[in-house]
Amino acid sequence: MTIRKRDVFVDVCIQREYLTQNGSPPCHNADQIARNAKHLMAFARLAKVPVLSCVDVNRGNRIGAEFVSIVSRDAPHEQKAAYTLLPHYTIIESDNSLAISLDLLQQYQQAIFTKVHRDPFTNPKLDRLLTEMPARRFVVFGIPIETSLRILVLGLLRRKRRVTMLVDTCGYWNTQEADMVLRQIAIKGCKLTTASEYLMSALASTARRLGFRIRSSRSVA
Repeated sequence: MTIRKRDVFVDVCIQREYLTQNGSPPCHNADQIARNAKHLMAFARLAKVPVLSCVDVNRGNRIGAEFVSIVSRDAPHEQKAAYTLLPHYTIIESDNSLAISLDLLQQYQQAIFTKVHRDPFTNPKLDRLLTEMPARRFVVFGIPIETSLRILVLGLLRRKRRVTMLVDTCGYWNTQEADMVLRQIAIKGCKLTTASEYLMSALASTARRLGFRIRSSRSVA
C-alpha cells in the first residue's frame, strides 16, 4: 500500500469516554460525530486509506480542565469507538523515542498512538510521522476542536503540510471557543469541509482510480 500522493486520515480521540454518558458529559455533537465517523471509516476500509489515530490514556484530564477526566484500565484499542478500528492495526505507546519507520502505514492500515497530553505532538513518534511521512494531505477529524485539534492543525500547517478538517466530525464542549478556533485555522490555511462533501469527492476519485463508473442520479427523460 503506497501512501505517497494519497490522503491520510488523522482520527483524534474518537473514543467511548467522549461520546457516551460514561461518568462525564459527552461532547455536544456526539451523535453527529458517531454517524459521520462510521461513514469515513467504512470508506477507509473500501479505499484502503491509511489512518493515524490518537487515544487519550490515563491522564485524559490534561485535554482540558473543563472536559473529561479519563482513568481507564482498557487497552488503547478498547477505549476507541468500535467503528473507528480497522482490521489491520498496531498500537504505538507514547515515550521519548523517535524510532519509528516512516513506512509504518505500508505494514498496517491503522496506527493507534497513545496520548497523555492535549498536544498530539507530545508523542515523539507521531510527531515524526506527521512531519516526515509522505502524504498528499492529512484529513483531520476527532475531539476536541478547542485544544487537541487546534494544536494538531496549526502544527501541521507550520510543518508545511496540507490539511483538511471535516468540521461535522469534530467534537467540542464550548461552542464559542470552537467557532473561534475554526475561524483561526481557516485563516491559517486549513480547508474546512464536511464529511459528506469530502466523501462525494473522494468516492468519485476512487471510482476513477479503480475503473468504476458512478451513475448520475439526474434524470435524462
